[in-house]
Amino acid sequence: MIERYKLILTVSLAVVAAAVVASAQQGWSQGQTIKQGSGAAAVNAVYYDGDDIWVVGAHGFVARSPDDGGTFQESRVGIDEGLNDVYKRGDRIWIVGDHGTILRSTDDGRSFIRTTTSPASGSAGGGSQSRSGPIDLYSVLFTDPNRGFIVGDHGLILATSDSGLSWREQRSGTDAQLFHLSFQGDRGWVVGTGGVVLHTDDGGKNWYPQRSGVSEDLNRVYMVSDRKGLITGDKGTLLDTENGGATWSRVSLRVNEPLFGVSFTDKKTGWVVGYGGRIIRTYDGGHNWVEQSSGTQADLFGVSFHKNRGYAIGRDGVVMRYYERR
Repeated sequence: MIERYKLILTVSLAVVAAAVVASAQQGWSQGQTIKQGSGAAAVNAVYYDGDDIWVVGAHGFVARSPDDGGTFQESRVGIDEGLNDVYKRGDRIWIVGDHGTILRSTDDGRSFIRTTTSPASGSAGGGSQSRSGPIDLYSVLFTDPNRGFIVGDHGLILATSDSGLSWREQRSGTDAQLFHLSFQGDRGWVVGTGGVVLHTDDGGKNWYPQRSGVSEDLNRVYMVSDRKGLITGDKGTLLDTENGGATWSRVSLRVNEPLFGVSFTDKKTGWVVGYGGRIIRTYDGGHNWVEQSSGTQADLFGVSFHKNRGYAIGRDGVVMRYYERR
């Protein structure tokens, strides 16, 4: 029996050693496909806070990985609507999706409460197009534990000051689909279809347009500081600002595919992902970009980094993991 225990211990240590080596591998590597039921999950967004990885997607899919993407544990939230974004702050999690769906957790994701928004019919965020019933929500962000924002179809911008218990509509002045937002203090930016960029200096009380200089749909905005920021969009669009969006300049890239997710670990180091497995990285705050080999041709929709680790998600449940020694 003693010899058998020694053999088991030896094998166990070998497995642990192999796992350590694998986790220490630098660069991008493909993880296990994220599953929903018996098939690949249609994942739309990822959030990584250094501890857990949260992903959301079609048909009410919510899952968490506590082991650096080794496994994903699905959370049953009891809905079938598509979920488009997830944001975590401490033990609170907010998720938004189609048909005005908002999910909220105050216990680190052990349970979720659903809120469905149905803004009144009429002018859409100050535009001319009317609404009829619930609309799709695309992005959620909180600037502190209580104050948060959501954007969606028909120029919709929602704000909360009570951690998401209630939401009020803000006047955006546009009917565009609004896909993403980023805040630095009271200063916020929103992007959407047709090259739309909106900006606020007063926590969303007033929004006004900024000139993007492009007509392509804009997919993500990421403000590194209240002056420095980036926007990704269709047809390889990457925009840069050094003055809080007073002017946006197009970054020259040899990229034609749509670009989506953006994540930075500091003011100089960041990544952008897009269709066709495209991953580009900057070492100087976005002035110059280099392509990194992702090892996949899958379309990538989102990326999230914390320190020296990051995760990108894409079509058919693809999850890419990144690690580098620092």
